[in-house]
Amino acid sequence: MPQQLQNTFIAAPPRQLLLSEGFHFVHGETIAPFTIQYETFGELNSDRSNAILVCHALSASAHAAGKYSEDEDERPGWWDGLVGYGKGIDLEKYFVVCVNLPGSPFGTTAPKSIDPSTGRPYGSRYPWPMIEDMVHSQKIVLDSLGIRHLRSIAGGSLGGMQVLMWAVLYPEFANSIIAMASGAAVPVQGIAWHVIGRKIIESDARFRGGDYYDDPHPLRGLEVARMVGHMTYLSAMALQSKFGRRRRGNTRQFEIDSYFEYQGQKFARQYDANSYIRVQAAMDEMDLDEQHGTLQRAFERWHAETLLVSFDTDWLFPVREVERVEDAMRINGTPVRHERISSSNGHDTFLIDYELITPPVRDFLTAR
Repeated sequence: MPQQLQNTFIAAPPRQLLLSEGFHFVHGETIAPFTIQYETFGELNSDRSNAILVCHALSASAHAAGKYSEDEDERPGWWDGLVGYGKGIDLEKYFVVCVNLPGSPFGTTAPKSIDPSTGRPYGSRYPWPMIEDMVHSQKIVLDSLGIRHLRSIAGGSLGGMQVLMWAVLYPEFANSIIAMASGAAVPVQGIAWHVIGRKIIESDARFRGGDYYDDPHPLRGLEVARMVGHMTYLSAMALQSKFGRRRRGNTRQFEIDSYFEYQGQKFARQYDANSYIRVQAAMDEMDLDEQHGTLQRAFERWHAETLLVSFDTDWLFPVREVERVEDAMRINGTPVRHERISSSNGHDTFLIDYELITPPVRDFLTAR
């Protein structure tokens, strides 16, 4: 067991898998060589039967849990409230793998990575990944670890969409899935917000069609796009309780304006505009109903235990979107449990309200 800290632990450093022959994208492009960054947590048992794949969302990384140091200012991994020793996904029992997805700027070869053939970032030449590409990259990592079957696959938001895609592409690979705050497709109101954000980035004069890496300053377009995207993660109740119409100090600036500026600037310092438009577009492109004719047909080969979790104030994936998946699986005879959770925190509930999401996850895993 690694060193334990207050309510978390010291995580092992990230690992990288080098694909010398390259990674082949669904749309036909290949980048070679290609590096996939991933992290593992806990111990893989002797028969390799306790592995759980955790899929991350748009702005996250492979660092799902723990800290790299004892520094009090270091933030733990993005799902540290659920993944850990004695937590919902209990590392005393399970071996967790989290893979940084293609297109993300956090270790896996991305638009900002240097193309060895030119000595310059890939930039605008980087492929537009699909969620299938994300799943395929995870499968490659699991194969490299000798993991031929998973105890479960879990994720929220874009991570939950990857979970559902796993059920479609590799229906025999896992004993169960856990998909939170996600659906078979982003509904049109979510696509609308996403399109606005991407157009804001692309209209930034400093974006230069995606080849802007000689400019060290964060793009204002990415800052504002993040503000737009952040709206879909909140709820009317959360906005009112946290900000209302309150002003900042003795100024005329609304508190919500100050909050969005802070969030947008922080995000733009950490993330990358080319990654943002590509990974977000991958969310919008996924539509299992459209791809397979019906959701029932999409999930016709998936018959394992399923936990779906929805939140009553989620604007991005309203409860009805999760019910579409639930209904299709039930028609197919799939054992599915839909946990409807009430929270004021909107879409981000899966990253905030661990006291609400932990019990159903723990019960689901221990009952299997």
